[in-house]
Amino acid sequence: MTKERAHLNLSDDLDVSEFLPVKKERNRETEIKTLEKVAEQSGFVSRKNKSQRRRKPQSPFKNQLNLKCRDGIKELFQDIGEQLGVHDHTTFEQALLALIEKNGLNDLLQRYKEIAK
Repeated sequence: MTKERAHLNLSDDLDVSEFLPVKKERNRETEIKTLEKVAEQSGFVSRKNKSQRRRKPQSPFKNQLNLKCRDGIKELFQDIGEQLGVHDHTTFEQALLALIEKNGLNDLLQRYKEIAK
């Protein structure tokens, strides 16, 4: 009832190097240029950007400050910034500077000026 399996003949001496892929030297740049020419002649358009985009300079406003406040204070703060024509971060810095100057905190004023250069 049971069939014998076919033998694999593993006793044969096999040269493993026959199974290794043959390395061909290719000039990758030449191939790419040739493909681009053929594609252009066929009417295909490259999807690459014509020019590299310039990176925007990084904003100095990187850290986030979350505060709890009373009802209506957030809207008041945003209205102040809107009337001054500045963003919230600028409104906050101006308010901080005014508070430092009003209370005569000269050591903190110097520190503020170093940070806000």
